[in-house]
Amino acid sequence: MIRQLANWFADKLRIENPSEIDIPRLATEEVFKLHPEQLQRFLEESWAYGKAGRPVFDLPPALLYGMVPGLESGVRDLLPGISDTFFGPWRIDRTSETDPGTGGRWDHLIYAYLIENTRLIDIFRRVVTEYLQGERLEVPSPLTHLWLRSTEALFFRDLPSGSIAAITSRVRPDPEATRRNAYYRMFGADLNHGADGASSYPYHRPTAANTGFIEVFEDFLREVWLASENYNNTSGINTKDDAAIATSARDMQDMLITRRRFGNLAREEFVIVSLLSWFHLTLETDNCVVTDLKANAGSPEERLRKIGERVGLTPHAKSESFFQLAPRMSALLSKIELGDYNTSSAVSVLYADPQTGPPNQVRRDMLDIINQWSTATGRDMKARRTTVTPRTNVPAARPKASPQRARVEAGNGSRTG
Repeated sequence: MIRQLANWFADKLRIENPSEIDIPRLATEEVFKLHPEQLQRFLEESWAYGKAGRPVFDLPPALLYGMVPGLESGVRDLLPGISDTFFGPWRIDRTSETDPGTGGRWDHLIYAYLIENTRLIDIFRRVVTEYLQGERLEVPSPLTHLWLRSTEALFFRDLPSGSIAAITSRVRPDPEATRRNAYYRMFGADLNHGADGASSYPYHRPTAANTGFIEVFEDFLREVWLASENYNNTSGINTKDDAAIATSARDMQDMLITRRRFGNLAREEFVIVSLLSWFHLTLETDNCVVTDLKANAGSPEERLRKIGERVGLTPHAKSESFFQLAPRMSALLSKIELGDYNTSSAVSVLYADPQTGPPNQVRRDMLDIINQWSTATGRDMKARRTTVTPRTNVPAARPKASPQRARVEAGNGSRTG
């Protein structure tokens, strides 16, 4: 949602100054200028008007709109085209079958999982520590001071118990363990690193977890690749198998929605995605924070590498792939959960290569996912799987030798989890 907020500011700036060429940086810095109370209120409103199928933890209207005069709408009063009444709340719905489904909603948990694998949280924790407890880094500019305040206030402390983002307590005091627990339950996967570059991190691994998810997802990618290769094949053997693609999609949908029954993990997903999108946004442009850290560069992964050098922590070597995968995987898994690819007749959009008319952007994104996933994992999604390789790190899954449906049933764990 934080990156969506920056996009709204960018739209506003383009209306006000259409000749400005540095809109993304300026929009990012508009987000950094917001008071932590405004950002927190924005999160409350995003939750209140966001996805269906989650517990009703919204602030009551009297609190959301009448608590503090002037803060009733957080940041919506700063942006064009957003309703400011409780009975006409802001919402962006899916407009078509090819819409990525991210509109006014927050990203899928897979987005946060992939971004966190770059190790950016550990790196930025060191940045905040250096700035607030010493002077080894250069004195931050006034705008970077605002970024520091919001970062510490929203993401590196326990929030008030009434906040939607308050997911720490005596029961789960460690936010890192909470994030890893959510990733494991949803994807059966751990991060590729421990804290501050260590090899592992302790957290609770429940028995009810989608431990077969990665294997089914990789089967899905392989089938889509084969279909894309054979789409225009008019002679010889055609190995395209729409039924296999649809079966994998249904199996993934089954696993994902099982973990989400009655709103399970919805709040955790919302908070974790907000955290990761804040730091991702910080790396997307040469904004005040990046400039103060002398990390100006042409890509998020290169900025992260330079910032890591400043604080003595190296990001993951495949960070570029993780940054490329995160938004595309978020859109893909959101649509899989909605059941968009559950039938053989619906899957051709994933690989069809039209000879006339506009290009198929869904196919382009799928090929990018196949290529970047292969790079990030070291497992070739363009080749048929011939052996089962143990997978212990990012992305990870327990190997299964049984038929696909049996893998799914095992991956789902307890149906009451």
